[in-house]
Amino acid sequence: MRKQPNQIPEEFTRTPVSIIGKGIKPTVFRFLIVSAIGFSVILLVYFLYGESPEPLAPPFIISIIAFNLISEGNIIINRVLDRKSPWFFKITLRTRQQLGWSLLWTLFIGIIAFISLPDDVYRQQHFFMSALLVFIFGLIFVLLFNSTLFLKSFFLNWKKSVLEAEALKQAKLLSDYKVLQNQLNPHFLFNSFSTLISEIHYNPETAIEFAQKLADVYRYLLQKKNDLTVPVREELEFLNDFIFLHQQRMGNSLKVLIEIPEAFMDHHLPPMSLQLLIENAIKHNQASEKHPLTIQLGIKDKKNMTVCNNLQPKTNIHGTGTGLDNISKRYEMLTGDPIKIKKTETSFCVEFPLLYQYE
Repeated sequence: MRKQPNQIPEEFTRTPVSIIGKGIKPTVFRFLIVSAIGFSVILLVYFLYGESPEPLAPPFIISIIAFNLISEGNIIINRVLDRKSPWFFKITLRTRQQLGWSLLWTLFIGIIAFISLPDDVYRQQHFFMSALLVFIFGLIFVLLFNSTLFLKSFFLNWKKSVLEAEALKQAKLLSDYKVLQNQLNPHFLFNSFSTLISEIHYNPETAIEFAQKLADVYRYLLQKKNDLTVPVREELEFLNDFIFLHQQRMGNSLKVLIEIPEAFMDHHLPPMSLQLLIENAIKHNQASEKHPLTIQLGIKDKKNMTVCNNLQPKTNIHGTGTGLDNISKRYEMLTGDPIKIKKTETSFCVEFPLLYQYE
């Protein structure tokens, strides 16, 4: 079953809680994680050189501050670029900007950190090599941490954007569908009154019953005007009233054979689809008692409904062309595929898939 258009999962409509977000709690959380990463990196470097660390020494503290400044700077850069150059419009440009600004910020903080160290630190054994290792390892781990957060945020927003785009697309399709469905009203109205006039002219004694059936048909039309699909069972009940209107006028010139098994009665189809196909067949074909118009409704391949009639084309037919085009477009919107029309020298068939309930 399909979701209603514009229905986006709640997890994407509410603001996600993230440690790269703004606020005191996310900032403190980031500070603790980045500080722990920086502390572990410095301990690792000390361990490699067999020296005892001094956690309260200036180099230790400056390194921790530098790691946090690098991390926070990259988060701010990401926020600014999200507003100025979103990923979803120019992903290549955004990638270059993200990497460029991140590199410049990292180098700037690294230089400031080295300048801020006490003079005596530069004279210590292994200083430059250990400082380089701390910078490289720390930068790798901090950037990996930030990249993980950015990727998570990116994919969350990307998925949300895809869902929003799909919701807008479905809303557009629904709007177009309603426009097409509304085409039925003037089309059906015109043909119904033409039939009623003919019925009054040929069989005035049955005009009241005809008018009652016509009222039932319009009641169905009003009840189902906002439905995307209806059960086959309801459509056939409506169709029987509609066929009655024509058979009162045409008598034995019109034969409609409905062979739909009970198993398919709860499947769905667009409302008034069958009526339009019956109306189309009557409108474009000659019918007489000697050469009746025979219309057959059946099931093919256990999934498709077929409406076929023998071909006895009329001449000089003036029609609006709304019927088949309307059904085809509605099916294309619902399933992605148009209806199938098969025409031979002796028959005309329309085939379309039965649907499950459209939600």
